[in-house]
Amino acid sequence: MADRASNAFDGEADNVVQVGGDLSGGVHYHLPRRPKPAPAQVPPPGRLFVNNETQLAAISCALRPGGGEPKVVVVRGAPGGGKSETVYQWVSKHRGRFPDGLFYARLSAGAGEAGLESAVLRDFLLAVGYESDEIPTTESGRYGLWQSWSCGKRIAVVVDDAIKASQVRKLRPGEGDSAVLVTEAGPLSSLRVDGGVEFVPLDPLAPEAARELITGIVGRRLDPAELDELIRLCDGYTIALCAVAAGLADAPERPAGRWIDDLSRQGRRLKVLSRDEDQSVRAVFNTVLDRLGEEPRQVYAAFGQHPGRGEVSLGALAAACERDLDEVRDAAEVLCRARLVRTAGADRYLADGLVREHARAQFPDDDGRQRRFQEFYLRRAIAEGWAVQTERGWLERLWGAPIERPSEECWTWLTAERANLRAVARELHAAGSAELCRMAVALWPFHDQAKHVDDMDVINRDAAEVATSHDLPDIAALALVQRGFAFRYRGEHDKAVELFGEAARRSELPEVEATAVESMGLVLRDQGDPAAARDALRRNLRAAERLKRERSTDRRDDERTYDRRIALACMHLGSVEDLGQCWELFERALSHFTGREAINEAKVLRWRGRRGTDAGRHDRARADLTAALEAMTQLGKTFDRAQILCDLGENASAVGDLDAARERYRAAAELCQANGYDELGMRARAALDGLGG
Repeated sequence: MADRASNAFDGEADNVVQVGGDLSGGVHYHLPRRPKPAPAQVPPPGRLFVNNETQLAAISCALRPGGGEPKVVVVRGAPGGGKSETVYQWVSKHRGRFPDGLFYARLSAGAGEAGLESAVLRDFLLAVGYESDEIPTTESGRYGLWQSWSCGKRIAVVVDDAIKASQVRKLRPGEGDSAVLVTEAGPLSSLRVDGGVEFVPLDPLAPEAARELITGIVGRRLDPAELDELIRLCDGYTIALCAVAAGLADAPERPAGRWIDDLSRQGRRLKVLSRDEDQSVRAVFNTVLDRLGEEPRQVYAAFGQHPGRGEVSLGALAAACERDLDEVRDAAEVLCRARLVRTAGADRYLADGLVREHARAQFPDDDGRQRRFQEFYLRRAIAEGWAVQTERGWLERLWGAPIERPSEECWTWLTAERANLRAVARELHAAGSAELCRMAVALWPFHDQAKHVDDMDVINRDAAEVATSHDLPDIAALALVQRGFAFRYRGEHDKAVELFGEAARRSELPEVEATAVESMGLVLRDQGDPAAARDALRRNLRAAERLKRERSTDRRDDERTYDRRIALACMHLGSVEDLGQCWELFERALSHFTGREAINEAKVLRWRGRRGTDAGRHDRARADLTAALEAMTQLGKTFDRAQILCDLGENASAVGDLDAARERYRAAAELCQANGYDELGMRARAALDGLGG
């Protein structure tokens, strides 16, 4: 009798595939086009980290290697008790176990924000080398790509301040010897049902560890009795111990007895060291703050008025404080040494929620810091957003030129400040400020190209509401159009049509109405209604030609703007126009885009190739589609590549070359599966099934 097959692998390999039956064809791993070195995102632990070794040992036991499934540890404890530092320390000691990367996500800053986990997944995928066009626009698509990439790898994922179990589940990597370390900021007990999850309680610092911590920060020996009294008054809260120690170090002339007196006054200690998160550190922060100079106090006050809950740049702080950059940097370093804030990158700082709340309570905004923060982010958002797509023209048409010169790295700045810009948008909406409308228009090209669909939806929803309240029908209509694209990208076509139709009805400006009609035509085409799409896109072309006649002046910029609008209208109409009339439309579009806009030139070739297949011009169509595929490959447009591969499959099938058709459809299906393009992937797989595989 033959030996029975063993379901085991004994050896070493980068990847192992288990097959339950016959395997035909190839096995494909969809890696980034330009893989990056293993990320190392987890912050380093504090230099003077101390804690009970039992907690670190418990984490090691829960995360011991083996088992084939990622293990999860949730560290739980009182606010300010050192949960994050404990996790950072463990990762630092065991980083060698995770050669494929250390990933970090802070989640409590986004409590209640839609799409946060999706944004984190996108950041993880960017960190390993995927480019923006390779990353799906949907959360499910990003989760699938993250699972695919992480499967079989050894990585550590730190999820800081998780407030919901679903956040942890969405960031958990695929099968393999990986670890997920979570600090609990909300109830996560439901994770127990998942299996492979352990909870490690973090007790207050033991007296021995607390003595070591304070003595290490202060840098000198303290009276043992006074030291023990300080520790008793702090009840082992790490954040309170650090604040007291930093104050003692910065003001050696102030005896520890003074601190003890402050914390021992009637009712003060209970407020300072109660288990209520807001009150557990307030007096300690006040004591530290009393020892700060004027400049650090001004910068500390700014943290309380900052609109975002994430990182704050040096430039933003300087604008809010109306101080020189060097002065603010020096003051921020004082705050870092006092452990009130910490660095988060080059000239970027992060303050925890308790610090921000304390700063806000101590320094009511009677100095205009919040207003100056808003003005800073608004000016930069408009300038940098305009720089992403200068030819769009809506800012100039509706408000005039940008108010500030953009930087050379507009994309980098917009990406780094995305969370803060969302916060500013929320504040502007709450205040009913019409500046939100200008911000929404400026940011749309960035949201569109990066496929930040959730931002596109929320910010333009709020902008349309504000514009309506200010009786700005054209701006409200443009915001509706911009929001409609969020629903189009999600595949919610009926909602997109509804928004585009509402925009067309509400607008009083012909350019906005034409844009709404054009957008509606594109969605009708997506829905498979060529007759309705043709009607809308014919109206759009007529409107574009009329606008050029009526609005164009002697300025060359105006001439180019209307010529571009006509070229786009020709391309879109050619995609659905009768075969006898579409070729001239494509030629008109190419005459404008060739040599000017490579992506739109490739799109015209793609549509001319598709229509050529419909008309039986198979050789010419194949040449157009091949040229479009080469261009989109060079431009890094993955979704467009998948579309064109399907078009080439249809072309090959039309001439009876079924092997070539299968090859094209199979390549398209693989691209779609790797990137989460579900709708297009279904089309490719259905075509493959129709050809017998």
